[in-house]
Amino acid sequence: MRRELWWVFAAHDIKQRFRRSTLGPLWLTLTMGIMVGALGFVFSQLFKQDLTEFLPYLAVGIIFWGLLTSVINEGCTAFVAGEGYIQNVPMPISVHYYRVFARNIIIWAHNMVIYFLVILVFTPKFSLFTILILPGFLVFLLNLAWMGLVAGILSTRFRDIPQVITNLLQVVFFVTPIFWSAKVLPDRTAFIELNIFYHLLELVRSPLLGSAPPPLSWIVGCTMAIVGIPFSIWLYRRAYARIPYWV
Repeated sequence: MRRELWWVFAAHDIKQRFRRSTLGPLWLTLTMGIMVGALGFVFSQLFKQDLTEFLPYLAVGIIFWGLLTSVINEGCTAFVAGEGYIQNVPMPISVHYYRVFARNIIIWAHNMVIYFLVILVFTPKFSLFTILILPGFLVFLLNLAWMGLVAGILSTRFRDIPQVITNLLQVVFFVTPIFWSAKVLPDRTAFIELNIFYHLLELVRSPLLGSAPPPLSWIVGCTMAIVGIPFSIWLYRRAYARIPYWV
């Protein structure tokens, strides 16, 4: 799998993106901070919520949603973007997808600075449940990895898939409790209970806010990983020899 190549390529991508920039990768943190601050102020007023509780909730949701959508969206073009390497350089094809995955992990790490700044300003609500961020984040990443890989393989074969996925994620963003809380709805409607992205976010958001993820979120997240990872491996093995011709 050549893990060392993932991080070399990913770090190179970040450096190239901010080459000759004064702040460099700090622009990632600054951009995310401005967005979280602006959205937090506006929506806390709209939904009549206490900013000290709403801003940490929003910050975690936006940061992890950004990681999720970036891996899936950029995963769609991972193999196409690596066409030159795939056809001319003898290396595992999966490196080009995991390059995207690693790059977005680096960006996520920069954005997490916003979360720590928020909890420094507001009273942190850490508890024993906070330790659940470790298994929760692992389940989150495992699901993210297989979803992005499947999206990448299908998008390489069918070039309309990236547009479908991008539009679908935009719709899902608005029906997923990210900049609004599920608590504002007296009854949990189907678009929350059946929303797999809501459950994946809860696995990482709840521990960082000092509470335990709902049991249903654990069930959904683990089931998705158990089913999705073998499926993505099977699909990748079937498509491996064809990807160089598809790109």
